[in-house]
Amino acid sequence: MTTGTRFACAKPALLALAAAFLAACAAGGALRTVGEVQSAMARGDADVEFDVEVKVLLGGRPKVLGFAAQDGTGAAWFGTNPSIAFDCPTNAGDVVRLRGRTIRHKSDSESGADCSSITLVARGKPPEPMPSSAAAVHSGASVANRLVRVSGTVHDIFRDDIDPRWIYVLVCCDDGMVYWSIYAPDTSIDGLDHLIGSAVTADGIATLFKNTRTTIGHILIAHDFSALRPVAAQSSDPYDVPEVDRKSFATPTKPAIVGRRRVTGHVIAVWHGGKSLLLRSGDGDLHRVSLKRGPPPRYGERVEILGLLETDLYRINMTRAIWRPSPGPALAPSPVRELSAAEMFTDAWMENSAGRSLKNASLLGQTVHMRGTMRGMSAPGSGSRRLYLECDSFVVPIDASGCQCAIEGLSAGCVVDVTGTYIVETDNLGAALAFPQVRDILIALRSPGDVSVVSRPPWWTPGRLLVLVGALVAVIFGIFAWNVALRRRAERRGRELADEQLAHVASELKVVERTRLAVELHDSLSQTLTGISMGIDSAIDIAGDASEELKKQLAYTSKTVEACRTELRNCLWDLRSQALEESDMNAAIQLALSQIISKTALNVRFEVPRTRLSDKTAHTILRIIRELAANAVRHGNATSIKIAGSIDGGKLRFSVTDNGNGFDPRQAPGVAEGHFGLEGIRERIDHIDGEVEISSSPGRGTKVTVAFDIPSAKMEEGQSNG
Repeated sequence: MTTGTRFACAKPALLALAAAFLAACAAGGALRTVGEVQSAMARGDADVEFDVEVKVLLGGRPKVLGFAAQDGTGAAWFGTNPSIAFDCPTNAGDVVRLRGRTIRHKSDSESGADCSSITLVARGKPPEPMPSSAAAVHSGASVANRLVRVSGTVHDIFRDDIDPRWIYVLVCCDDGMVYWSIYAPDTSIDGLDHLIGSAVTADGIATLFKNTRTTIGHILIAHDFSALRPVAAQSSDPYDVPEVDRKSFATPTKPAIVGRRRVTGHVIAVWHGGKSLLLRSGDGDLHRVSLKRGPPPRYGERVEILGLLETDLYRINMTRAIWRPSPGPALAPSPVRELSAAEMFTDAWMENSAGRSLKNASLLGQTVHMRGTMRGMSAPGSGSRRLYLECDSFVVPIDASGCQCAIEGLSAGCVVDVTGTYIVETDNLGAALAFPQVRDILIALRSPGDVSVVSRPPWWTPGRLLVLVGALVAVIFGIFAWNVALRRRAERRGRELADEQLAHVASELKVVERTRLAVELHDSLSQTLTGISMGIDSAIDIAGDASEELKKQLAYTSKTVEACRTELRNCLWDLRSQALEESDMNAAIQLALSQIISKTALNVRFEVPRTRLSDKTAHTILRIIRELAANAVRHGNATSIKIAGSIDGGKLRFSVTDNGNGFDPRQAPGVAEGHFGLEGIRERIDHIDGEVEISSSPGRGTKVTVAFDIPSAKMEEGQSNG
């Protein structure tokens, strides 16, 4: 062979080697086999890239379910990144190329494989599962992440209470139990009950359970119910199964894998809210039955039970059972045994006993009678209706699930005779239970006559006495509190009456004092001014041909004296008037104007509380209003007067409006002409730092508005006293 020929033959190999080298460079050090990916995940390595070509063992759903795949180096689970977009799910048997990276799980020491790219290389047939056993699945050594098949009997079907989207099927194999799981959020488990007790083959990926239940170990995962197949066709009659035969069970674990069995007998007890029965079969064996659903049969009824078998190391029991009536002879009465609570909970019934505490399981199924005192009862609606009987210092549960009317009308403290069936509740042997224990001992009632009242508690019980004493104490306390409240109210009312009486006495004293001053002023000053006025009038009359200036001065003096007499009369009226004692300013104004206005219509709307005004301020207001009203009647011939007042913030504003003749305020006569009314009003308003506004014109009436800042009555009195 020539050199050219050898080169030509080696050229394809060199090209393949170069292509492999370029691919390795492009991969940039990514993991190339499933075995390498497994090792990286087992170490907990995160963010390690992989690029592998694998065969799919269990198909997945994009962005929902992961899938299992293998190559020549191993098998692993791969997850799908929700951010990637691909429409075709992976199918079992497909050859695909996976690119992605490992990720760290939040609550796991291992990491996972998250695919960011899935490329279909070739379609293929689904692989055949490897035959396996429960022991091999749990070990996980040789079948980890592989597609396997186990054979056994369906013992139970239930939905995961942590993640309800998953359904679990418990398959009992010859060498143990296997959990077969499927993601089925929209599937009802009620439609799967026909599989319970059936012999099946279950295909799935054997993988380590990833959840908070870390002790379950390896389970089988599938994505379709077609992977769970019955071995034989189901009979149209579910009761078409073998009867229970104790002799066929060589070991305690054997009942769990034989599937459904049936047994016929009489119901001798119903308890636990009707969920549990005690059945005596025709050969005298006792079977504790846990019903799957529906109402329970009645005591004494002959029934046929169909269910799965379990054992508690005493007898063969039935779980997830259904029942139907069965013809046959009636239940024969059984002898009644007198029983004490000490025989139930100590070894007092044994010879040479020491009274040690125990649970006597030897009386199961016997009819017993005991007397005791009722100490309590479970609440209605709590499922299992029970009363608790005290006997020999022990408390015995009495279950009335089979006949609730037997305990109606009972109350704590009743002494009763109870007859019923002796029940021993024990654990059934399970995969994780090496030695079942006795959990409870109780007596199950059978009929209304099983409970008879010997005596009822007296009405005068310590509890009721305590309630009565508490009620009396509460009444006494209430009466005491009521008396205290009445006393405080009486004291407060007494102080109010005393204050009112003092105020009334003070008011009367003020009136008396003002009346005395009025009398003295009238007897002295008023009479003197009258005499002066009469003298001036006489001087004017005898002046004759005196000069006009003299007559003018005498007339001015006469008007001045008359103004003084008018002011004095007003003062005397104020001293005698009780207007200041009125508690309402509207009434005070009407009283102050009663001697001035007789035929003139008066409308008063003075919305100012009297308590906001001191006596001084009130007196000033009344004098101003009275002077304005007097002017309206005397000079303006008014037939209607309106008086209004209110407080806006800290300013009091009031007005006096009449329909009189009116006048021109700019040309109004003043003191020089002998008119002192308006001037006196302005002086009073200036004294309280107020403002006055006069709105009038001839023939249009007059409106006078007064405004001033108003302090509180207490503040003004304090300033006066200071």
